[in-house]
Amino acid sequence: MKRKVLICQLLTVALVCLMVMTACSQTDSNINNANPKETEQTGQTNQEEVDVDPPKEEEEHEPVTLKLLAWHVGAHQELFDMFHEKYPWITIEVEEWGIDKAIAMQAAGEPADLVWITGLSPWLKDGMLEDLTPYIANDPTIQNAKIIDGFLEAFKTPDDKLWAVPYTAISEWIIVNKDLLKKHGMEMPPYDWTYDDMLEMAKKATDPAANEYGISYDSLMASHFNWILPVANGHAPNLRFFNEDLSQNLLNTPDVLADMKWLQELTTKWHVRPSDEEAEKLGWEKANNFLTGKVLFTLGADWVIPGYNELATFDWDVLPLPRGKEKQVTVQLLGPIAMLSASKNKDAAFKWISFQFELEAQKWNVKNGSNTFVIHPDIDDEIDRTPTWKGKNTEVIKMTKEMCCYLPGPTIPDFDEFQNIDAALFESMYKEFDITSLVSRVDKFNESTMKLRKEMGW
Repeated sequence: MKRKVLICQLLTVALVCLMVMTACSQTDSNINNANPKETEQTGQTNQEEVDVDPPKEEEEHEPVTLKLLAWHVGAHQELFDMFHEKYPWITIEVEEWGIDKAIAMQAAGEPADLVWITGLSPWLKDGMLEDLTPYIANDPTIQNAKIIDGFLEAFKTPDDKLWAVPYTAISEWIIVNKDLLKKHGMEMPPYDWTYDDMLEMAKKATDPAANEYGISYDSLMASHFNWILPVANGHAPNLRFFNEDLSQNLLNTPDVLADMKWLQELTTKWHVRPSDEEAEKLGWEKANNFLTGKVLFTLGADWVIPGYNELATFDWDVLPLPRGKEKQVTVQLLGPIAMLSASKNKDAAFKWISFQFELEAQKWNVKNGSNTFVIHPDIDDEIDRTPTWKGKNTEVIKMTKEMCCYLPGPTIPDFDEFQNIDAALFESMYKEFDITSLVSRVDKFNESTMKLRKEMGW
């Protein structure tokens, strides 16, 4: 029961929450996030590259305090301070997150200005969000930046509105224990390695007598990893098993179910990942057993890197996700930020959104291990220079930042119900469980989400 509570938390607010907390927890790899539409990223736009950030504004301004509804500050305080240095009349204050909080603040005559969100539909019911389309069209920073293709439109709704845009991006990679690799007579695989290659390497590294396994028991390896394989194999256009327009979930289709069976058998057939019972005997929880030094491969993102750098007693490095039958795919976690329609400081609020696209803010992302979404030669140089990636394979970091796919979530009606289904799937990866028993729940979800889309005019 404890585990179910954890997973439900994982697959709701934690997904977006942890994805933006680059310094929240140095060792906790429990996460799950909500993010949008898969886009094959080419890194091209029709915008010209900007070499420098816009100059600091010097004219006189009335002081403005922006109220941001968020669930965590953490490393973002440094970015708030950088923004305040550039716009000294604007201060950002973080308020408790939630729709009820936003309603209460508005009723008191002191509405919030900005909000981090996990899903759009609850905020759109009462017209609480501002369409950002005209602001983006008139913003010189965004218009002159060379932005990764599809990034700005990641949260665009079917009615062609931009109620939210990403303010952060986090790529995921395979993290490899190089000491364990060497112990079992293996070398680092090429960048275009496959899932079959990964399985064979995991088999060689698995030695239950030494408590060593090829695949980690970490939560990411049984949640996010599930979402990736069907896209890599060409069985689903989007992560989380969604179809092209995110209107239907494909976890009820034979090909996707076969992919899930392949992943489940990492535990039940090949035993390269411990079962729940085996992990309990080892004293492993689904937090971060990679740091035990007994695991060859795990799935990682920016929030685990500081802990690995500080606490790992072995040599580790990064690899891109393996190639499937059709393509090579990772998870691109995007954190949505929206402007509240009741805000009294909309121009100042959008300055904060625009600031995320400036080179200074992009370099801050690099320093914290996060992805960047503006293409600029200085950014690749920054990846090579930053202490975060000292001694690591920075070419993987560079190639992964433009790899498909964005994680959908915020623009999917009835998304909470899908997360409940996904939580059950997560649990099934560590034991014998008939995954096809989830099909009826997927069918009901597909009916429900279509009904809600119609009600919303989508």
